[in-house]
Amino acid sequence: MTTGSAASIHQWTKVCESAEKAEIIAERDQLKLRVLGAAVSVVLEAGVTPDLYAELRRVWSRCLDESDEWLFHARDISVPASGRSQERPFQATVSSTSGTTTVAAGTFREFASNLTTAVTLAGITECRGDLVMLHGAALAEEKTGRAVALVGRSGMGKTTATKRLGAGLGYITDETVGVDASGRIVPYAKPLSLIVGDPAAPKKQVGPDDLELLMAPAAPMLASLVLLDRNPDAADPKVVPLSHAEAIIELAPHTSSLGDVNRPLSRLCGILDATGGAVRVSYREAGDLAAVLAAILERPAISKTWRSVLAEDTQATQGLPHPDAVRSMVLKRAELLDAVEFPLPDGQGTELIAMTGQGVVRLTGIGPAIWRALATPCDLNGIAGRIASLIGLPEGYESHLLKGVEELKFHGILLDSSATETSES
Repeated sequence: MTTGSAASIHQWTKVCESAEKAEIIAERDQLKLRVLGAAVSVVLEAGVTPDLYAELRRVWSRCLDESDEWLFHARDISVPASGRSQERPFQATVSSTSGTTTVAAGTFREFASNLTTAVTLAGITECRGDLVMLHGAALAEEKTGRAVALVGRSGMGKTTATKRLGAGLGYITDETVGVDASGRIVPYAKPLSLIVGDPAAPKKQVGPDDLELLMAPAAPMLASLVLLDRNPDAADPKVVPLSHAEAIIELAPHTSSLGDVNRPLSRLCGILDATGGAVRVSYREAGDLAAVLAAILERPAISKTWRSVLAEDTQATQGLPHPDAVRSMVLKRAELLDAVEFPLPDGQGTELIAMTGQGVVRLTGIGPAIWRALATPCDLNGIAGRIASLIGLPEGYESHLLKGVEELKFHGILLDSSATETSES
């Protein structure tokens, strides 16, 4: 009886050990990451040894999600057919609720670089429409939680600045600054992608812990927005405040999925108000930024001077279509994602920033007046009559009006009757 009980216990122990071992193996083949607040799973399918797995965990340490509640598990993911070969022995599957993609490479360094790209894109896809996502780095003061975003195209020194400034400010991200509706930055403390050795080789992925970057506060709030202008000939760093219109035009190319955000330009304007307006900083070395960031972080919020124009009254305004309108070009506003209007500094008129599916356009001169005149469709003569009642028209205005209309049509701001008929047919 005793012998039988001991055998049963021994058998049960072996079953438990096997289950535990299987669980460890399953966990070893997966990275559970939190990317811009979204759950992203990496299933390691081939090529990654235990030592390389440990390296991946180290460089992604600040994005690991060890919570019990998780949306993915290595054994639950349907892995697509792979094209793995001897030339590309490293392979993984990156998954989120939005989809799955395969990452493969011939060397571990290339694989790790490709993996960072795939994980970032998965997070961006998950968060589109919710976050305003800027291509940049972000760091925050530990005590206040006030954060600065450093935005700019590749080569402007964002990652180098992050390495230098991360010794005194908490590291939030060096890739995508995701700002929610409250102004909070959602952390994405990914590994930094550094040029090591051959500049043509894939960038090496180095974890923030290995670089001894400070931890970011739990809920960093965006307090400053800096557009970087790295200039090897710059003597001292130069800080130039930007108008909201200037800032939006410069920021728009450095955003991800901005068109998926509800009223995207209004969201950007709100961010700019809260951060005291964006500034452009021309500098030579990353260390030069440290000398000016403290003052930039102290810039106070500013009052709203802009207005959204999509919700304005669209009742007919003065100025009727020309009697020959049936034979002339009848114009109408195109459907826009958003549009905001700003008063000019001299008080003489306004400028309009509009966003279409093609991009962001800045309207100055007669452009805003043409937009306002087309609260309801009309022809060129009708526009002239409506503008005259608002701002007046100089002698010989016809060529300027026609040029302005053609420019707005080119940018997709206005449609004529032929374009409308074509889209409806």
